Amino acid sequence: MVVAVTECRRGATAMPKEQKSVLIVEKQPNYTQQLVKQVMFAGLTPIVAVTGEGGLRKAAEFHPDLILLELDLTDMDGLEFIQLLKERPILEKIPIVAMSVFAHMKFAALHEGCDEFLKKPVKMIDLMAHVRRFVLTSGSVQAKQPALGPASYAPLRRVNSSKSLAALDFANPAKN
Repeated sequence: MVVAVTECRRGATAMPKEQKSVLIVEKQPNYTQQLVKQVMFAGLTPIVAVTGEGGLRKAAEFHPDLILLELDLTDMDGLEFIQLLKERPILEKIPIVAMSVFAHMKFAALHEGCDEFLKKPVKMIDLMAHVRRFVLTSGSVQAKQPALGPASYAPLRRVNSSKSLAALDFANPAKN
């Protein structure tokens, strides 16, 4: 996270095209830390802003592939952030996932131009589904696979149901 920001301050004006990034606009440090970890786990570069004004500046500077937006910001309303972002032609197509503890904000956020809404506390599995939908499926970035997971399981095969469980040879499964 800090590396990307430092490099851009030294002269680069945007993220490299092959590197996908997510702008996190969140005022709560603990929640920001969780979001950063999840974004990094997905193989993406997180960019963090704690205010709406900072989020707008970083969106213009880095052109992220997705914005995760807390609607309850300290300096401006999240809906105002969305309006200001959508006024800029170069930024209007960036997908925005709004987040709030207030479920009633969903309609306003979607009406204002957000692509999705997540109620806080956000389940990280739901967050990653949205990140995958908006960022990972459109590019070549691959999420890191856990060491043990569905990809590492042996393919399923049909078992003859006429054999009883006692008759199965667990030491030599090929004989079954």
